[in-house]
Amino acid sequence: MTNPRPLRPWAHFCPRCGAQPFVSEDGRRHACAACHFVYFHNLAAAVAAVIRCGERVAFIVRGKAPGLGLLDLPGGFVDPGESLESAMLREIDEETGWSVGVPRYLFSYPNTYPYGEVVYTTVDAFFEFTVEQEYPVHPTPEVSAVVWQRLDEVALDALAFVSIRTAVQRLRNA
Repeated sequence: MTNPRPLRPWAHFCPRCGAQPFVSEDGRRHACAACHFVYFHNLAAAVAAVIRCGERVAFIVRGKAPGLGLLDLPGGFVDPGESLESAMLREIDEETGWSVGVPRYLFSYPNTYPYGEVVYTTVDAFFEFTVEQEYPVHPTPEVSAVVWQRLDEVALDALAFVSIRTAVQRLRNA
């Protein structure tokens, strides 16, 4: 390996033999110099919903970090063994309690998700839904409120994540 760097603050030791340092050349492939174990820290899949009612889109207000108090689209991580579409419907139900129909794939963007001492690299798949009325949301630990806004009214710096800002900009230009 050339010019190795540590994996992350939380992973200085090899998960197989416990040796240190456990290093990476590229932030994805990590190797142990002692036992030659190789670990790939691949990206995680996530989903986000663009739920439209007329000209307005549903944004949730995040009830927890990262992005506490900022706007986000309903969504989250895809579980093992789950399709993107199934994850999208599950996340909408968990965060809002809404039943919104069949998802229509829009596009995807890379993102990062800092949680604890780990920064996860993700790819966020965006889906679109159309509903007949603006539903309310009952606050939960994850979602403190829902805000229905036109895309051109949303302040980009009020959005929690880079991929959400990028998606809103793309949707504004569509």
